[in-house]
Amino acid sequence: MEYKDYYKILGVSRDATQEEIKRAYRRLAKKYHPDANPGDKEAEQKFKEINEAYQVLGDEEKRKKYDAFGQYYDFQNGMNFDPSDFGWQRRTYTTGGSGFSDFFEMLFGENGLDLDSIFEGFAKRGGPFSFSRRFYNTAAAHKGQNMETEVEVDLEQAFNGGDRILSIRGRDGSIKRIRMKIPAGILDGDKIRLRGQGIDGGDLMVTVRIKPGEGWELQGLDLIKDVPVLPWEAVLGTTVTVKSLNGQKFSVKIPAGTSTGKKLRISGMGYMDRKGNRGDLYIRIKIVIPEHITPQEKELYQKLKEISQWNPRGDEE
Repeated sequence: MEYKDYYKILGVSRDATQEEIKRAYRRLAKKYHPDANPGDKEAEQKFKEINEAYQVLGDEEKRKKYDAFGQYYDFQNGMNFDPSDFGWQRRTYTTGGSGFSDFFEMLFGENGLDLDSIFEGFAKRGGPFSFSRRFYNTAAAHKGQNMETEVEVDLEQAFNGGDRILSIRGRDGSIKRIRMKIPAGILDGDKIRLRGQGIDGGDLMVTVRIKPGEGWELQGLDLIKDVPVLPWEAVLGTTVTVKSLNGQKFSVKIPAGTSTGKKLRISGMGYMDRKGNRGDLYIRIKIVIPEHITPQEKELYQKLKEISQWNPRGDEE
């Protein structure tokens, strides 16, 4: 059987609040609802997965059990395991059916696992000792155990630094909120150690993941920013105002005859890491077409069509 990562299905982090989970579910359910995608089998399957994920993560008790089951065994999304190892055999129904996956039925169905008994048995035996990507997952808590988790930060916050509140779910299901400082110039995959914030005074290791900013890309230490220009600006050339990640505004000259996708390099204005190393900033041109034009503008475009001899498709026509 394949382990299902319900957090990944809804696109939320493991420390997401119930409100964040609800918002993610509503957004995805609207996007993949069968009424919005008639005849689309792939969207229909996605809609079922989203509903199943919300059935678990939207219920605090189910979420606690799901988290505990995954942490005890260090399960990752897509990992295969044999459910008979836990005493569960798949039932075959001749009619009806819940519509949920076997994985859901194993954990929460009428004939599912007795998770409380399984967890109690683990605690008596000391539990499996292994490290999860996100949490140190020994069933019996020993003093000074470390924990691991991940946090997503926006590109702007990674560049400028700032405070972030972490919500960490304990083994008993309680939520602990921790304020952590994101240092300016942190890179994707960097780890921050929060001493004493783990189990019984252990440390919490936080891996930082950087989300791209809107219209921004980070490649190494080089920043790429998309800048929209109008067709006549690209043809005739212009000067545009660009705002950097730290809010600084500066002017960039767009040469005449610039095509979509062309990059203009600005040396030393890229991302700066914690050691002071800094990349370059690349302005990537994106020609945009007005959604609405006036009759006079339409007339000018028509005139241009009639007199222009240039054909970008060459001999294909």
